[in-house]
Amino acid sequence: MTRTLADARAAFVAAIKQDIPGTDLPRLVAVLDALIAWSTARPEKLSFRPPSGRGATVGFERVGAKAVFWSAQVTRGAGPKLEIHGNVGEALSDAERAQVLETLNAHSREVLVDGDRLRIGFGALKNAAAQAAVLALMERLLARDALPT
Repeated sequence: MTRTLADARAAFVAAIKQDIPGTDLPRLVAVLDALIAWSTARPEKLSFRPPSGRGATVGFERVGAKAVFWSAQVTRGAGPKLEIHGNVGEALSDAERAQVLETLNAHSREVLVDGDRLRIGFGALKNAAAQAAVLALMERLLARDALPT
């Protein structure tokens, strides 16, 4: 089991290599590195969450809450995907959840509907505009979670 971010990243990259060999690898690794860089730049809000199960995953949780904020996993045959996790999604109003779905759907071939897990493939996130939109969305969700209730 990986306990450090560097180990989790290495296991994730190895899983990508097994599933998607070839020229896409550097661009998919760049997506992972962008997600990690974005998260580590917010140490007061996010911390690395060591994987709890089998498979190569990288994830970050909200500091203090110990609730997963995002994770990425490589699924054989489907490639790597980013998932924005339940506690965030469940706490959203209908209008906010619709905005999240709209943002993810605007940049993905796979169309999410209400009730789906909030996921987007790394293939979509290779696009700079898609990556920027999703990171901005995550920033808004992270800021929203920090507001007093």
